[in-house]
Amino acid sequence: MPHVVIHYFQAELSAAALERVQQSLVQLLQQELSCPAGAVSIDLQPVAPAQWPQQVYRPLIVPRMAELLRRPDYRY
Repeated sequence: MPHVVIHYFQAELSAAALERVQQSLVQLLQQELSCPAGAVSIDLQPVAPAQWPQQVYRPLIVPRMAELLRRPDYRY
């Protein structure tokens, strides 16, 4: 049962854009993890750029840097 949490800089996303993101992620996870669409949950969490270091980078990225599938090319 994949659960995807995506933190991103606050942006206005239309309903159509949100639907494309949702469909793309579900399709990819179904294909690569062999799971049914109904097993996928997705949580989009907007974060103000000024809050990124405190809310995302230091508590979520730094402690797991060695385990990340893809590491960022920035530091705070």
